[in-house]
Amino acid sequence: MSFFRSIPQQAFGAKSIVRLRDIDAVVHNYKLFKAKADATGSICGVVVKADVHGLQMKDVAPALYQEGVRHFFIEEICEGLALREVLPHADAKIYALAGLLDGEEEYFANSQIYPCINCLEQLDRWNRYCAVHGRRSAAIHLDSHMNRLGLLDEEVELLSKNFDALTANMDIDFYLSHFYDIKGTDHTNCYKQMDILQGYLSKLPKRPVSFACTDSVILLDNAEFNMDMIRPGIGLVGGAPNAQNPVSPDAKHTIEIYAKISQIKKVKKGETIGYGGSYTTKRDTVLALAHIGYKDGYLRALSELDTQPKGVYMYIGQYKAPLIGKISLGAATLDVTDVPQEILDQFKYAEVVGPNVDIKFLADKAGCYEILAALGRPNVKVADYTLREFEKAF
Repeated sequence: MSFFRSIPQQAFGAKSIVRLRDIDAVVHNYKLFKAKADATGSICGVVVKADVHGLQMKDVAPALYQEGVRHFFIEEICEGLALREVLPHADAKIYALAGLLDGEEEYFANSQIYPCINCLEQLDRWNRYCAVHGRRSAAIHLDSHMNRLGLLDEEVELLSKNFDALTANMDIDFYLSHFYDIKGTDHTNCYKQMDILQGYLSKLPKRPVSFACTDSVILLDNAEFNMDMIRPGIGLVGGAPNAQNPVSPDAKHTIEIYAKISQIKKVKKGETIGYGGSYTTKRDTVLALAHIGYKDGYLRALSELDTQPKGVYMYIGQYKAPLIGKISLGAATLDVTDVPQEILDQFKYAEVVGPNVDIKFLADKAGCYEILAALGRPNVKVADYTLREFEKAF
């Protein structure tokens, strides 16, 4: 196992959770994707939506800009405005994946943020605005049958026939699309999407193209799918298609979370634990309460039930402490039977995510990377530090 980080009581203060964000590790992971982009002559943009899955744009984006990133993708204009505050540089291009929602034209124009146009109505509205207020840029999102964002078949056909008129007052920087079925080993749908995208592109004026994001860069043939720009997002913070497929064995953890423990008590074999009595002890058991629950982003889907064993755990010192029972609003129950008493006396907290509990492992168990964004949300219970801040202070 890896080392167990010492967290002094002063770091918690009046909080019950400590969160450490390693911005240097994010930059390191970006370089791994940049190397894959360089190998295929592609640009490496970055997706920093959802506050970089809890790693926080205000710290991550300037560090990535210093590393040479110039293309940043966020979800909506509100995120873009926050990002522009920390990236005022004219060469930092910010694109909103949600496109141009109603009434947002001036916000885009005034902050030099660019919409990823998702339908002809948005394209027409942006074109008319630019005709009056000056030429601007945009990207066009082509829906390769994910059936979410972007222009589908009929709109692509109309665009191809009216491209010059519909884009007369703007510059189209690139086209983009997105994979929808990339987690497993059967990538048939990815190749179907590529065929659809290539069909669209054959009808449109030539522009750079961006298709590959984290999972596709890791799992697919980079020479074919990287195209002109890749857009890693979750991979920057340590995510991957699954725990067995990181971007590189050298990928680093970017977040650590520690929760105070209390309520150490002994129960007999056959006792039920937590709401619904859904877990039954298999032996005389020593319990501890970790003060993190589903309202803190520790998803209830991780719960250990008799009927749905997950095998999730935390660490206390050098010892694994399995999760048992349903996760509550603000707490989770641990089996600390195998943790020596002197360790419980020494460490009054458990590692929830960190060197010994990989976020990819928890994402696999929860079924999605929602857990990372959830754990990274602002929370009054959390004492939040960058790793540099923590090491300087303690």
